[in-house]
Amino acid sequence: MLEPDRFALLIVKPDGVAQHLTRLISHWTRDRGYKLHGFRELILNPKHQLILDMDTHAGGRIDRQLSEVFYSLGPAHALLLQREGSRSSDEGSAAAELAGRFIGDALPHRVRPGTLRADFGALNPVFNLVHATNSTDNLDRDARALFDRPLVDLLGLNGARPDGIAQTPHLLRPFRLWSTVADVLATWLGPEAVRPIDWPADSHGPSHPAVGAALMACVRAAQRAGGEDGEVLTGVLDGSTSYEQFARQVPTVDTWRGYLAYTTLRHLTLCADTQ
Repeated sequence: MLEPDRFALLIVKPDGVAQHLTRLISHWTRDRGYKLHGFRELILNPKHQLILDMDTHAGGRIDRQLSEVFYSLGPAHALLLQREGSRSSDEGSAAAELAGRFIGDALPHRVRPGTLRADFGALNPVFNLVHATNSTDNLDRDARALFDRPLVDLLGLNGARPDGIAQTPHLLRPFRLWSTVADVLATWLGPEAVRPIDWPADSHGPSHPAVGAALMACVRAAQRAGGEDGEVLTGVLDGSTSYEQFARQVPTVDTWRGYLAYTTLRHLTLCADTQ
């Protein structure tokens, strides 16, 4: 008998795939009672993104605006997970549990230790590492978007081989968040505008004080740069500068470093202003 309440869908976004985190995330969920039932690597096109964004709640506006940036840079990994063991009806569905209890808050200063976002982080301060379907009612809709087939077909994939995960390096590399963003801006605006002393140390991570310090460092850099460059940087902070405009201004950095800088800057105001 099929039991949809025992299943959950998790997407590792392109930044997590690029950091080789899929295998580690699969192990992390397995240790919490979720067995991998199906796997697919795919490029999330705008139609997929629109369907999946229906699950977005707090912070949804900025997530939707940045989806094209996130998903244009590489493949995502879709994981169909099955919750093992018996649970009481009071504990709710696997999808609700994974999305609520185990994923963790998107804002860094509210994230709880032991959640996936706290344990793994990602390439920007609001941890856009994963997306999870938030209820059993939405599983079939998201299964069709991610696997191009209804949930009932997927639940018949007993023993499905998780192609690709086995070849993902079992390695978690530390990432230099703030110095990478500062270096990208310095390449663009020059060292007179972007001064290392203004920026938080990488060791501080995406903590609330570090996010606030980085926001002030960007405001100062925009003031020092002045002119069109200063306006473009201010526009990144307030959302009026698109990724394409930003990429044209900083043509000498590689795609992932440019992505990291833009998405981090876009989230600074949201994170710093939320108490």
